[in-house]
Amino acid sequence: MIRTQVSLGEQDYKWAKKEAAALGISVAEYVRRAIRRVLPPSGRPAWMRYAGLVESGNARSSLSIDEIVYGNKD
Repeated sequence: MIRTQVSLGEQDYKWAKKEAAALGISVAEYVRRAIRRVLPPSGRPAWMRYAGLVESGNARSSLSIDEIVYGNKD
């Protein structure tokens, strides 16, 4: 692991410390997790982090993707 130093404003530090305590982790681990959330997964395009975030509620929606994206054909 590489050690680095990050400067935070007083309010940002307080919020990070509070959230880390709520999760039962250190501020350092909280910051590492926050960085991982915004970086693209290694070896995958950045847009892939959004894959699977939207659900239609219809398990068969992939069969009608054109209708979902472009609307009904008239």
